[in-house]
Amino acid sequence: MLPCVIWSGLLLLLSLGSGVLAIDCPWPCKCTWVVDSLYANCSGRGLKTYPLFDNNIPIEHLDLSGNGFLEFPTQYADIDSLIYLDLSDNEISFLDTRSLIGFTSLRTLLLANNSITSWSDLSPNEAFVNAPSLKRLSLSGNHFGSFGNEEAPQQLKSQSLTELELANCGINSMGGDQLVNQLPNLERLSLANNKLVQLAALPSRSLRTLDLSNCSVQLLSSHFIEALPNLEALNLSRNTELQFGSEDGDLIMAYELRKLEASHCNMNQIDLSGLPLLSEVDLSGNLLRSVDAYTFQNNTLLEVINLSENFLRQIGSDAFANLKRLKQLNLAYNEIARLDRNVIRNNDVLVELNLSRNVIQKFTRIVSNSVRVINMSWCEITSIDSSSLTSLSAIQKLDLSHNLISDIPNLMRSETLQSLNLGNCRLSTIRNNTFRDFPELADLHLNGNRLTNPIDPEYFRSNKYLDQLWLGDNPWICDCQSPEFVEFYDFITVKPAKIRDKHHLRCASPAPYYGKLWDHACIDEWMARSKGSNGEKVWSTILVTLLVIGGLILAYACMQKLLRKRKRRQDHREYADNHAEARRIRDINERMLQEETSSTMHIAQEAQQESLLPSYEDALRMPKLVRPAKSMGDLLGNERPRSRKLRRSQTQADGENSHSEQENDDLQLDTRQRFRSVEMLSNRDKERTAPHGRNQRRTGYVGYTNQSGSRRFSIEDSRFPPAHLKSQNLQSAEQIGNFQSYENSPYTKRKPKIAEIPPFKRINMIADSVEFLTDNEYEEVNVGPGRSPFAKRKPKTPIGIPAQPALPLQVITAQVYTAKELEPAVEDYFGSTQKQQTKGGSSSTIASDFQQLELEPELTSLPDENRSNISTSDAEQDMERGKRKKRKNSASRRVSGSFAAASGSLSSSDAEEQVRKPMRETLF
Repeated sequence: MLPCVIWSGLLLLLSLGSGVLAIDCPWPCKCTWVVDSLYANCSGRGLKTYPLFDNNIPIEHLDLSGNGFLEFPTQYADIDSLIYLDLSDNEISFLDTRSLIGFTSLRTLLLANNSITSWSDLSPNEAFVNAPSLKRLSLSGNHFGSFGNEEAPQQLKSQSLTELELANCGINSMGGDQLVNQLPNLERLSLANNKLVQLAALPSRSLRTLDLSNCSVQLLSSHFIEALPNLEALNLSRNTELQFGSEDGDLIMAYELRKLEASHCNMNQIDLSGLPLLSEVDLSGNLLRSVDAYTFQNNTLLEVINLSENFLRQIGSDAFANLKRLKQLNLAYNEIARLDRNVIRNNDVLVELNLSRNVIQKFTRIVSNSVRVINMSWCEITSIDSSSLTSLSAIQKLDLSHNLISDIPNLMRSETLQSLNLGNCRLSTIRNNTFRDFPELADLHLNGNRLTNPIDPEYFRSNKYLDQLWLGDNPWICDCQSPEFVEFYDFITVKPAKIRDKHHLRCASPAPYYGKLWDHACIDEWMARSKGSNGEKVWSTILVTLLVIGGLILAYACMQKLLRKRKRRQDHREYADNHAEARRIRDINERMLQEETSSTMHIAQEAQQESLLPSYEDALRMPKLVRPAKSMGDLLGNERPRSRKLRRSQTQADGENSHSEQENDDLQLDTRQRFRSVEMLSNRDKERTAPHGRNQRRTGYVGYTNQSGSRRFSIEDSRFPPAHLKSQNLQSAEQIGNFQSYENSPYTKRKPKIAEIPPFKRINMIADSVEFLTDNEYEEVNVGPGRSPFAKRKPKTPIGIPAQPALPLQVITAQVYTAKELEPAVEDYFGSTQKQQTKGGSSSTIASDFQQLELEPELTSLPDENRSNISTSDAEQDMERGKRKKRKNSASRRVSGSFAAASGSLSSSDAEEQVRKPMRETLF
């Protein structure tokens, strides 16, 4: 799958690089990209009609050869990118004068092997003018009869054409000025395979290559060559009757000719002295018999000489002495029997020398400092001179194959030889010093000889670079039990293997192994011998055991790895579960902690709110009561339930239980009143500590919006009190907080003038006045010093208890009640002042507004001498009963706000002697 993806990606990249993702190629053509050119191949499809190509397809090469088209495809003129059009091997017989209109980019047009019979069928004078970019035109395989001898309207005309192919066109005559007038830029002209009976001059200053091979040319005159002054390459091969120059001394002169091919022309002599710039000459397949110093005397620039397939028997020692640029010399397929040692001595750049297929019987010494490759195969060499390679200082490759060599001399040596081919010779033995003096030897061919015994690997100890051995096709004796044979086999097969023809390495003896490969012949015996050996069995057993143990260890390791991997997955899964559980527990704990924190904060806020009492200004803002406020219970609206409790407590019988219940009720009542005051103070503290904006006032109106008594600020009218409060001459909270005595109380400014009030209204005024409760002067004026105006009210006698007679004043002795002070519930604006009363007088305690005074559970009477003779027990019981009633009535007055007399059974004198505790209540 992956290779397919890779190939798809590469094809996509190639398509993107070429700019086209997909080509809509018409059937049955095949469109391919070659580098950055689009090739459309429609050849050999047997088409009769031309395929339709989209003009947007950038086709550059279109091959329509090998079909049956009859007309030229003018519809492809709209393809602007078309530069190559092949219409060869079709049946096109004519071209219209307008056939090539539109082919402005066409460079190559191939019309070979069609049905064109004359130049007039091509409209040569007008048709090719419409293709201004045409460079190459092939008309080979058609029939024209002649070239250049026609009239002007039938001559091919093109200003851009540089290459014209007219091979095998039935041309029997050529000449004229067509190349000069009609084809002024033609550079290459091919007239091969034509029967040129008449060869006239064809002048052209642009022609550089002329091919006249296999044209039956007999005589090439100097006038023909002189008409082509810029000719560089001339091919005259396969003209079997050619005479290069005339016998009367007509020398061919071509001062620009560089390459001459005159092979297989049956020439027995040749004179190249008129070609001074000649660099490559091919004279193979002729009848030349000798080469001397005069053959290439004026051709000092020759680089390649091919004299093969001639009848050369003698080569002079100085035949190539003047050729200082000679690189390749081919003397193969000649009759050379002896070669002079100095024949190539002066050729300092000669690289390759081919002497194959000659009759040299002995390989003798050759002197050269540049030759690298010498081919002397098939030369019937029987012996080698020991010093044959000493003068070849740069030799790298020597081919002596297919000779009659049976022995290699001991002193043969070369420091540069890398490849030695002794294949298909008659070698039967290899000595230890045969290849000792070839340190650079890397490729050795010994195949096709008569070697029978294995070669000792020590013989190749000096050949460190030997990596290719050819030993096939020898009559080897396969002695599989011989250590030398096994050692030699290991030497050539151990990786990296040196043997290159292993499939040709066969046994010739013994008879059972005849024709078998070494591996197949000896493997059975080698395995049998290994089985029969005890040591081999032991080692085999050990090896098998080790393999089994290794397999078990590997399996165990794989199992352990699998288990560890599984345990790791389980650990990860357990860790994830534990992490999720921990997060869940943490979320629960955080939620519980938030709830606890919020509840704690709420409780703390409630406690803070309850621990603070309202300020004086807050109290003044509270709603006014319809009726006079006699107690805090009236302000809270809980008078009736508490009155019932008090009433029930009054109806209870005398005793300790009723006394304790009365104290608990008083304590609960004062605690509730205290908490109400604390809540007011907490709201005031919120008002003081609340953040205020730039445009907000510091003191705002606090409205009670819910049942719990919580307050909210009102920004409006917060800095200054409202108009209806300014007239009351209220003092600030700081003055009230700094109050030190009763005389500094703000209520002293509002003392009522009792004398100015009518008597019938004094009662209501007294009930509605605060000064009535707090002013001592009023008490002294109206009631008397130390006495409450409610002293005249006497409590009613409870049902079921007979009224006691009033006792004289001197009998009843007032006791000093010591009150256990509670922690003040509100801020003490007026200070805490207690008046102690002596035995003869009354004492009053001025406590805070909601201070609860607890009386002693028992009253002790002082002895009185003037007391009557009433029995002690009855008098004490009556006194105790009166004290209980007095306590009940006093508690009832504090709750309900009625200031009745302490006891109905006591007289007015007793009330004067009674300890009076006036209450100061702040009216909110």
